[in-house]
Amino acid sequence: MLFARDYRGRGRLLVSGPDRARFLHGLVTNDIQVLQPGQGCRAALLSIKGKLVGDLRIYCLEESLLLELDAEALAPVRQLFESHLIMDDVTIADSPTGEWGIYGDEAAARLGELAPLPLHHHVERAGLRIAATREFGQPGFRLFGDHHPVDAPLLPDVEAEILRVEAGEPRFGLDMGPDHLPIESRLDEAISFTKGCYLGQEVIVRVTQQGRINRKLMGLRLAGDHPAERGATLCSPERAGAGSVTSSVVSPRFGPIALAYLHRTVWQPGTPLTLQEAADQRTAIVADLPFAI
Repeated sequence: MLFARDYRGRGRLLVSGPDRARFLHGLVTNDIQVLQPGQGCRAALLSIKGKLVGDLRIYCLEESLLLELDAEALAPVRQLFESHLIMDDVTIADSPTGEWGIYGDEAAARLGELAPLPLHHHVERAGLRIAATREFGQPGFRLFGDHHPVDAPLLPDVEAEILRVEAGEPRFGLDMGPDHLPIESRLDEAISFTKGCYLGQEVIVRVTQQGRINRKLMGLRLAGDHPAERGATLCSPERAGAGSVTSSVVSPRFGPIALAYLHRTVWQPGTPLTLQEAADQRTAIVADLPFAI
C-alpha cells in the first residue's frame, strides 16, 4: 500500500537567531540543544499546568529550527513563544514551504536512493527536505518543498481517519488538547525525562514520580455495526464514569472501534464496558493500542 497526504494546510514556523536552541529547549518537553542539523524530534508545548498547547515536530536545519504542528495550535503556540521572548536573540516567522506525506513500504524506493533515516531525521535533496516519520501505522516521510514530488495516490480523509484510529494515533483538537497531559495522550516519545526545566515540567515530574495517571487513551472494540458518538460515556459495574469516546470509525479489519480516555481501573485489555449513547447503549471491550488482530 502506497499513498500520499497533502499537509499544506498544517502549521509551520521557522525559529531562527543565535539563541534559538536554548530558547526552545527551555519551553518544550524534549531535548532541543542536542539536535544537530539533519536531526529532529517530537516535542510538546505545555501550559504551566502541564496541559497540551501544541504537538510539535521539530527539525534542526543549518540556520534555523523548523516546527511543524496542527493548524489550530499554530496561533496559541506562537503566542506562547512570543510571550517568553525577552532578551533572546530569536526570530519566529511563518514558513511558506509546502508539505506532503508519503507512506507505505515502497515510500523510500519511490524517493530514489535514500539511506535509512532514524525517526524525525531528515535530508535535503534538490530543494526538497525529506524527514522520516511513522504515521497511520506505516513507515513514511514528511516532504517539505514547493511541489509534490512523488507520484502516489492521495489517501481520502475518510480512509486516513480509519488508519489513524487503527494505529491508535491521537489527533490534536480531537483526541488531545488543552485538557490533557501529554502522558495521558501517549506522547511519551515527545518528553525527555532527564532534561532541565521547561514549561509545565513540575506537573509532569510530580505525576511521573507518583507512578500513575488517572486516565489514559485506550482503544475500544464496539458491538454493533456503526461508530460511537464522540463524547459518548462509558461505565462499568465498578465505576460509573469509566471514560468517554474521542474518535470512532468502522474499520474493514476490526469493525467498529474507538479511541477513548479511560480511568485506570479499566485499562486491562478485554475489560467489558457499557457504552452509553444518546439513544441506546451497547458493549465496548477495552483494547490496547495500536489495534491488533
